[in-house]
Amino acid sequence: MKKFILFSVIFIFIIAACRPSTFVISKGTRAYYFGRESKGLYRLLCETGDLRKVLRDSDIPVYLKEEFYRYICTASRSEERVISLYQFLTPEERRSLKRAFIKHGYTVNYVPC
Repeated sequence: MKKFILFSVIFIFIIAACRPSTFVISKGTRAYYFGRESKGLYRLLCETGDLRKVLRDSDIPVYLKEEFYRYICTASRSEERVISLYQFLTPEERRSLKRAFIKHGYTVNYVPC
């Protein structure tokens, strides 16, 4: 019975770790997963207008830029949709999005202490 419980716990951790995700963006002392439903991320990207600037400077299709903005900065916010859109991007489009964040003063995949 103990082996079954241990196996179950390990299995749950593996499944949780394999969940698709995006990347971490940080500015100042705050870090967020791109697309998470968070008030802090909303303030950082949407209220400042930074997300529009980042999307403008990225080499991803216009309709995807609109969808990213919709699912991050409007009442239709959805972490699942952002992750789905991100998974749809080509590797070059993903790099372009990350480079656009860096261009606008963000750090990518680094969590400040």
